[in-house]
Amino acid sequence: MSYISIVGAELGTEKGNHLIEGLLAAIPAKKHYTGKMLGICFLIAFQLVLYAVFGLVGFLLLRHSTFVKSLHLNDYLAKIDPQYLWISLILALLSLFLYISLAAYLVSLVSRTEDIGQATSGVTSILLIPYFISFLTQSNPNLLVVKILSYLPFMSQDIMPVRMAPASYSAGYVAVAISLLSAVLMYLFAQRTYVNNIFTYRSETPLKYLTNKLLRRN
Repeated sequence: MSYISIVGAELGTEKGNHLIEGLLAAIPAKKHYTGKMLGICFLIAFQLVLYAVFGLVGFLLLRHSTFVKSLHLNDYLAKIDPQYLWISLILALLSLFLYISLAAYLVSLVSRTEDIGQATSGVTSILLIPYFISFLTQSNPNLLVVKILSYLPFMSQDIMPVRMAPASYSAGYVAVAISLLSAVLMYLFAQRTYVNNIFTYRSETPLKYLTNKLLRRN
């Protein structure tokens, strides 16, 4: 949710305040978008490194403490397959990139700064759907609808880790491959939308614009 808000602030504020005209006089829109997304990706990587460092330091300092021993963490962690953690982590990172790319797409349609919140809140709402579904699927992870959802982009990060217990890890790698391809396509789609709409100002909110566009197409 934090990174979705960052995307909204980085891309939407410049356009809403008409600052983008001056910026694009010095750099092409595609490079400007790529730089923004790279900056957010570097921020994510930096946060992961901090987590790893703090976790390692905490482990080295507290592993012999009475409190930590009373939690029996070693017994708990020994039951978790590293391959399971690896697949779950990759799915989480790919889904994060998917969601920030989706946020970038919607924010590209924003013309006013007051519409940024609506665009990012829509992405946040979608983010919560697979999270709640994962709780409902824990008792029946082999249902057909659960199997289908576990492979879908924007869904697999929460549902596939639930299914990987009864399913083989090959299913997890298939979900990773689908999410990777989807992340690349979503990035390119969002980038194209940003470039094409960078100087387009409309009175409609992004969601209203997409709804009207879909109705006109139908």
